[in-house]
Amino acid sequence: MDMIGIQYNAKLQRLVKQVKASISNELMPLVRQLAPEYTQDAVATTDAWSDLISNAMSFLFSKWQNERVSAGASRIAGEFVQSSLKKSERDLKKSAGIDVFSGNSVLQDYLKASAQQNAQLIKSIPAKYLEEVQTLVMANMRSGMRPGYIEKALQEQFGVTQRRAKMIARDQTSKIQGELAEKQQKGAGFEYFQWIDSDDQRVRHRHHEIANKVTAYGKGIYRWDDLPLSDKGVPIKPGSDYQCRCIARPVSAREVKANQDAGRTAPGVYR
Repeated sequence: MDMIGIQYNAKLQRLVKQVKASISNELMPLVRQLAPEYTQDAVATTDAWSDLISNAMSFLFSKWQNERVSAGASRIAGEFVQSSLKKSERDLKKSAGIDVFSGNSVLQDYLKASAQQNAQLIKSIPAKYLEEVQTLVMANMRSGMRPGYIEKALQEQFGVTQRRAKMIARDQTSKIQGELAEKQQKGAGFEYFQWIDSDDQRVRHRHHEIANKVTAYGKGIYRWDDLPLSDKGVPIKPGSDYQCRCIARPVSAREVKANQDAGRTAPGVYR
């Protein structure tokens, strides 16, 4: 991930840790207190304790699914989208030497939709985390597992949630940067782009092929209106595949003409 993705992930990880703290403070003391009622060596085994656990979980759900959390998710998402926009503008300025006007309605509608989508993803983190915690705790208590075992299982679930948050940050960073690159390059009059991969072992084989394929326009160069195809035969662009780290470099018609004149192209090969 680049710096924007790293900062986005840091905010999501902070959210995960805050939810974990709530679970530790509100739920685990009750689990330990109720141990004599549900552990395997308890004298009487009833589900009377389940109402108390359900009430504690209801409190946690209400704490992490309210207007305050929604507002926080919208703020984080908005900051992420705006940071991505500024980076895209800087990248185009650096690669093509032009300033981009980002105030058109089409781009603004896209930015608004992206912010809303990311806000929903952010809100889903505590919601899914707590759903998994509720299932895990209730199942283990009904099985008579001791608090220490439940705490260990909760720690593992914390790790799962951390990884999911990181996955969201990485995937959304790639997607929005790829989509912004397309919209701004096309808006600036660029019909062509060069597919550039990350040049490491994690690059998808198909993406490596696309980046190194010589087309009628040059090495790894394609038209925005005639995209290369995935392994499944679906048109793709840099950043569109799950956690794709490839980028699109704007290519001018003049550069394409220079490639053709120099014989650095493959006539008839378009994607």
